[in-house]
Amino acid sequence: MNRQNMNRRNFLKTTLAAAAGASPLMSLFGSAGTLQAAETGGGYKALVCIMLEGGADVCNMIVPTQESAYADYRSIRKSVAVSRGDLLPFSHSNNNGLNTLAYGMRKTMADMHRLFGQKKLAVIANTGTLATPVTLDDIVNGAPQPTQLFSHNTQRALWMTGNGQNVEQKGWAGRAEEAFYPSANPYFNITVSGRNNIMQSGGLSEVLPFEEPGISPDTMTASGFGPQSGGGELGTVYQEIYQQQQSASNRLLAIFATRRMEELNQQVLLQNLFDGAQDFEGFGSGVRQHGKPLGKQLELVAQILSVRNNFPGQPGRQIFFVNHRGWDTHDSDNNHMSEHLSESLGTFQAALEKMGIEDQVTTFTTSDFGRTLDANKAGTDHGWGSHAFVMGGALKGGDLYGQMPAIHKDSPDAWRNRLIPTTSMEQYLATIVKWFGAADGELNRIFPNLANFATRDMGFMKQA
Repeated sequence: MNRQNMNRRNFLKTTLAAAAGASPLMSLFGSAGTLQAAETGGGYKALVCIMLEGGADVCNMIVPTQESAYADYRSIRKSVAVSRGDLLPFSHSNNNGLNTLAYGMRKTMADMHRLFGQKKLAVIANTGTLATPVTLDDIVNGAPQPTQLFSHNTQRALWMTGNGQNVEQKGWAGRAEEAFYPSANPYFNITVSGRNNIMQSGGLSEVLPFEEPGISPDTMTASGFGPQSGGGELGTVYQEIYQQQQSASNRLLAIFATRRMEELNQQVLLQNLFDGAQDFEGFGSGVRQHGKPLGKQLELVAQILSVRNNFPGQPGRQIFFVNHRGWDTHDSDNNHMSEHLSESLGTFQAALEKMGIEDQVTTFTTSDFGRTLDANKAGTDHGWGSHAFVMGGALKGGDLYGQMPAIHKDSPDAWRNRLIPTTSMEQYLATIVKWFGAADGELNRIFPNLANFATRDMGFMKQA
């Protein structure tokens, strides 16, 4: 079967299935057919957020290699410590180049190490949820902490809503849509993972979901549903009811009916979306993966990016959400997880370069939290501060940004063997969203807690 026809058919299946299961309490958004793109300037840009769900053990991904520092690391990490011979070295200069610190990425992260050397990858050191900047003394003396610290669901929600103090009603990407597209853009927020996505909620329009091809039968059109269904008694009744209810006196019912019709109409607006979609090689399925493999999710993002100009209105800004599960390593090391992350990032960056848009797409990681410095024999427990990774051609890569913590017993950078973040998640995310095109006032609305931190731009993006 022709690939373009297959892609179109599979997309229609997914879109219709999403419409059939949509919540009746959907946000109000304008007609997709009359979408007007905002003045975004500077050409197309996209953000790809990869949530490392479960809390990534970054202390086994970035390891100090100087003799004394490595000895301290091994002493506190014990059974989960990475062998010194299994590290790929790199160096980092701090204090204006006066001191050079030596680190290593584990050998399973060879693609990320290569990208770092090519200045296409950067490490954001010890970032996390913070109400205000704090030190160990501040914490001991009762300084405010993020709500429900160490809780998976709450900490992940804080990251997704972009506020280290309180869980917001809207995700930060939902607020970003309002900043970039005041009359709504149903193609701004796109997810290829149907799980745990608060980040893109609450905007003017619902997140647009893409799933694996063929995950559900084409029940809508087969039963005669949809504006282009070709008839069918049940489909005719279905459409007539919603058309009539759009003018109902009950506002909730009228909005619900209008949104249902707009969702069904999307199959017409997007029926040619995947015409000309590119094929990409090298995306793996990983091993012992939980849920949809990261490589397959990023392959789908690459395919969508390859037809970005086929979206109605050709929106100049888009945000993609990708979820990589399985990082809650209480009883294991994250060796295979970091390997699949590295391979997937390397393959995705190669796909962006093949399309010639590596300077227009920035990929970055987030996670619930880091892990404890000490081992629990088999693995590590819930921590706080964590390193993050940013990738792309618009990056000042090949460097560490922020303050690297000391990894040893009784570290002044840790509380109860949990790293205290020295960079807030708002500072980290705001630097990326500023490159995306948001002005200072918009950044304040997108990240309500940002004003509590002096540094708003960490300097790792090539700002226009």
